[in-house]
This record gives sequence, structure tokens and C-alpha cells, in this order.
Amino acid sequence: MNLSPSRASSAHTANRAQADQEAREGEAKRSARIAFMIAGVVALVLGIATLIPVRAQEEPERNATTAAASIVDEDAPVKWLPDLRVLAGAPPTTLELDETLRQLCADGRLGDVEDVNPDDVEWSLLLNGDDIAEFHILGSKLLIAWKPGVVGKTTVVVNGALKSDETQRVYLSFKAESWSPNYLAILMTVLGGGGLFLLGMKRMSEGLQAIAGKRLSRLVAIFTNNKILAVGVGALVTTLVQSSTATSVMTLGFVNTGLMTLTQATGVMLGANIGTTTTGWLFALNVGALGLPVLGVAALFYIFSKKDRVQNFSLFFLGLGMIFFGLETLKEGLSPLPDTPQFSSFMQAFQATSIKGAFMCVLVGCVATVVAHSSAATLALTMTLASLGALDLNSSAAIVLGSNVGTALTPILVAIGAPASTRRAAYFHVVFNTLGVAWVLCVFFPVLIPSINALGNAFDLGITGRIALTHTLFNVVNTIVFLPIIEIICKLLERWVVDKVEQKKGSVTGLLDLDLNETSVLSIGRSHLVVEQMFIDCETLGRKLSALYESQFADRAEIDASFELEDKLDHVQDETIEFITRLTHHAATAEVAESACEQIRVAEEIETISDYFVAILKSNLKLQRDGLAIPRELADEFGGLLAEANDSIRWLKENFSTHNHAHVDAEMNKKRNENVAKTKAIRKRFVQEMLAHEPLVITAIDYQINAWRRIFEHLREIAEAMEPSSARGSIAQN
Repeated sequence: MNLSPSRASSAHTANRAQADQEAREGEAKRSARIAFMIAGVVALVLGIATLIPVRAQEEPERNATTAAASIVDEDAPVKWLPDLRVLAGAPPTTLELDETLRQLCADGRLGDVEDVNPDDVEWSLLLNGDDIAEFHILGSKLLIAWKPGVVGKTTVVVNGALKSDETQRVYLSFKAESWSPNYLAILMTVLGGGGLFLLGMKRMSEGLQAIAGKRLSRLVAIFTNNKILAVGVGALVTTLVQSSTATSVMTLGFVNTGLMTLTQATGVMLGANIGTTTTGWLFALNVGALGLPVLGVAALFYIFSKKDRVQNFSLFFLGLGMIFFGLETLKEGLSPLPDTPQFSSFMQAFQATSIKGAFMCVLVGCVATVVAHSSAATLALTMTLASLGALDLNSSAAIVLGSNVGTALTPILVAIGAPASTRRAAYFHVVFNTLGVAWVLCVFFPVLIPSINALGNAFDLGITGRIALTHTLFNVVNTIVFLPIIEIICKLLERWVVDKVEQKKGSVTGLLDLDLNETSVLSIGRSHLVVEQMFIDCETLGRKLSALYESQFADRAEIDASFELEDKLDHVQDETIEFITRLTHHAATAEVAESACEQIRVAEEIETISDYFVAILKSNLKLQRDGLAIPRELADEFGGLLAEANDSIRWLKENFSTHNHAHVDAEMNKKRNENVAKTKAIRKRFVQEMLAHEPLVITAIDYQINAWRRIFEHLREIAEAMEPSSARGSIAQN
């Protein structure tokens, strides 16, 4: 127990945290302003450019084929022969011209001739790129012998004329390309696109959390008594923060601190799985070309706007633009791979053509999610490969199922060493996803895939839309299946997962286990709930002290419980301040920084009040050991002060919970003055009667009068910390 924390130390700690946060924000904004401005302008220009058909890229090829273009019939179809794109050194390619000839006759390209014998047509090459291949016409066949190790692109023009009437002729053209994959360029592009995507997910999540505000975590803690509401809240919060892992870890923290039961937590986790499916539908939108314009416009608003709300929305759209552009870049980087035989043979190992193949794809999805620490990243990569034709729907669906198992493993890591209540919630998440994937695999081919295809055909969905539908359908149906048996699973977990006697006690609040990289506004909201619980524990300690006054400090169980509660508050304060200090070293909004300073001061003052409660208890116990006691009349007056203190703690807690801080300092200042006046009156009367008491009693009474006065001073400090910054300083200190 330590009585040294005062209003000076509280203010110093909070002000130092606020000053450090403001300095970091200022430095970061100054260093990023020019870079963001340049990036925004460049992104805007490049983004608009991607929406405009760029014909300049075709000019070199046009210049190389000017002679051929001048003789090709302007009315001829664009493509009678397919363009060819092969790996350098590929085997020879043969094009059959007979079928093309029949199509030309049917289209009237050879005058009135409706049918012609291939032997009656003479084919010749007008233009060929012999730098990448050797082109030969053998009868009605075009033979292309690719040169080993040569890379390039050319246009080939073929002339077909009737032997009986050379005026009846056609000109056919196609592009031929010999290419070799640049694996370094592919790697750099994929890394860049993946990095942009992950950063975009983080920025979009931060923007949504800032828009939603720190009350978001309160939503989870309040509306979870009903299972259906709990599922809805979990889905809503996960949709807003775009991270089922963040929601699950936050829920584990609530269970750890006793703010949420296991049954309530399971409902939230079920909803979190549904909420994360909205990410898949976002990826399925074919709006990659909008990525750069959205990113550029959002960056300009984020830099030049001075309003927090505008900056929060800009941060959201900045992340959205990064996601779209990152996915487009990722797709561009991966696009050459499906044409390479090595990649094609590698992907053959991940084809879900059987239950065994589907199980292997589930394992791939699980491992990829654990490694990337993000089911969204696995989903994005799967959709990209599927859109390129490297994965079919069966394999993609199985990988998505595996990502659900992988995302449940992160809470397990958080729960290691935690109390049994936290481990039960984490295990439920794994059981839910694992059993869900197991039973879905049993109906994977006869039910799931046909259902997805039927719905996809009904709503005209492409393969990316069908993958998103698989993700959504699995989690919604799985939730419906498990919701009625939640209580049974929870009872089994409570029976099987118990605390060991020798288990080392972990974090009291669970705050130190929270992943600050995934939650910013949620984190400060979570610590806000912990401080609320400190109010409740402090009031409980006050009620125990009141009961001990009534029993004349004879109830040993209440005495021990009071000491334990005060020790708990000490640990909670330490963890809260450590957590908030770590949090302020991460990127945070002005709202988060202000709330952090408020919580530090409030936590310190509550802990100090609990110290004074226990100090008063120890003072009375010391008199009791010496066979002495405070006069009953004076003890009753101290009991009245205790009742006033408990009422003030309860009133401050209600205002702190509802964020209704206006005029709270002025009201508490009045209460403080009234009760300080009472302590002065008690002291004045005590001085007059002092000689009638034992010296030890005199010392104890004097100490306790000072303690009560200090308690009301610290209650006033709590109110001052809660007062909005714009209103602070308006109340004069008395």
C-alpha cells in the first residue's frame, strides 16, 4: 500500500503522456505531410490515367506493321486467328487455316464464294517476325518454330488468295509473343501489392474504429445477454474493425476480467465469424482501377483537413484505396505464373478433386492464415489466384474453410497461461471452427459446391463472388447449427478446462495480452471498461469498510476480503497505466490520446482512495489490538462520511460510464466543499474534547480525519480529470 500518489504526480504522469503523444503526432504529421501530398497527387494522376484508354503503348507495334496495315482489309474482322503467347523455347505451334477459311466464306469475305476447297487457296506470309520464330506455310497449315531463349513480340500477316481469281483474297493478322517470366519482378510486385493490401486493411480498420469511437467496445460488453444480440454485436463490431481476431482477443479480455460470461463470449465469437465475411465481398468488387484515384483524393483530404472527423473518414478511404490498388497490383504480379509449367504443376498438388484433396487445401488455408496472421490476406490471395485461373472453385472453397480454422488459433496463443475462463472461450472458438469445417467437408461435394454454383448462377456471380459466398454461407450456417447447443459446449468446457492449483497467476485485467497492432480505439475502450470496474471495486471496498464499522471491526472475513480487494486495485492500476503507456506509443487519434490521459489520472486517484480506505481500516485494527476504540459517536460520523464517499464514487462511475462529463467538476467541487466542512467541524469538536481520550486514540482520530479530507480531495481530482479539456480550469480551487 502506498499513500504517496498525489494530484501533482497524477497530473504529471497524465500530462507527460499527453505531451509525448502530441510530440509524436506532430513529428509524424510533419514528416508525412510532404510525402503524403506527393503520393496523393501522383496516385490521383496515375489513377485517372488508368481509366483512360492509353493508345500510346500500341504505337511501336503500329509503326512496325505499317506496310501490312495498309493492305489489310479495313472491314476484316479483328481476330480470325488467335494471338499466341508462349514461353521462350516452347515446342513448335501449328495453326490450321482450313476452319478459318470456312468462316471467311460464310462471312462473305471471298465474294460470292460460299464454299471453297482448301487446295484452291494459296496462302502466303506478308509479314512475320523471324526474330522470335521461324514461320512456314505448309499447304493450309501455318507452322511456327520458336527460337530457344529469344523473347519478344511481333505481328504476323497472312494472305489467302483464290488460285482461280487472285482478286479474291483476304488478309489475316495475329500477334505472336515469346516470353520468359521475370521471377524477381514478380516477387517484388507481389510483395508490394501484398504490403499495400495489408497496410490498407490496417488503415481502413483504424479509420472505422475512429469513426465509431471508443464506445465500440462498450457495445460488446453491454448487449451480450441475449445470444442472438451477442451474435449481432460480434458481427457488427467485426465489420467495423475488419478483424475477427481483434474482436475475439477483446472478448477474451472481457472474460478474463469477469465483465462477460463464457456463454456471452461465445455468441460474440460466432458473430465475429459472420462479420469477417464482409471482407470477402469487398474483395469481390471488380473496382481495382478505382484504387489509385480513391487513394489520391483521400490522401489530400487527410493531409489538408484540420477536422478529426474528416481525417477519420479520409483514413478509411485511404485504406480502401490501398486495398483496391494492392489487390490490383497483386493480381498483376501473379498473372504470369499460371502460364509457367512449374507453377501449374505445383498448383496441381492443391486441387480439391477428392475429399483428401479438399482436406489438403483446408490445411493450406489454415497454415497460410496462421503465418500471415490474417484470414483476409489468405482470402485475398485465394481470390486473386482463382481470378487468374490458377485455382478452381473447389480448391478455393476448401482453402477458405481452412482460413476459418487458422484465424481461431491466434486467440489460443493469447490464452496461454491465462485463467481457465479465458482458455475456455479461446478453445470454444477453435472447437466451433474445427467442427464446422469437419461436418462441411463431409457434404463438400454433394451439397456445398452444388449449392454455391446454383446460387452463383442465380445471381450471376463470377468465381470471386462465389468464393465470398462460400465464406459467408459457411459461417452463417455454422452459426445457426451451433447456436442452440452453445450452453452444452460451454458446460463441457467448464468441466474439462479448470485452473490448476499451482498455476501461476497471470494478468489481472488481460490488458497486457491485447494486440495493440490490431486495435487502437478498441484498446482504449477496453481499458475504459477496466477503469469502470475499478470504480465498482473501490465502492465495494467502501461498503466493506462500512460493514466493519457496524461490526466494530470483528468480522475477520470482511477484513481479509478488504485487503485482497485493495491489493487487486493496486495491480489493476499498474497494468492499466502500463497498457495505456504502450498504447500511446502507437498511432492514436486525438480522442484516444485525451481518453488515455483521463484514464491514467482516474485510475491513480481511485487506487489512492482505496489506499486511504485500507489505511483507515488498519488504524482501527491497531486500536483494537491495544484494547481501544474510537468513540461510537465519532465512529458514526465517520460512517456518514464513508456513505457520502461511496455515493460520490457511484455518481462519478455513472458519469464516467456514460461519458457525460459536462459540469461534473463543478458538482463534485460542491460535494467536496460540503464534506471538507464536515471534517473541519469534527476536528474542531475533537480538539475541544481531546484531553478526554487516550493518546493512541487521539493520534488515530487525527489521522483518520485527515484521511477523510484527502479522500474527498481525490474524488474532486477524479471529477477534474473527467471534465472536458475545454472546460478545465474554469472552476477555481478552494
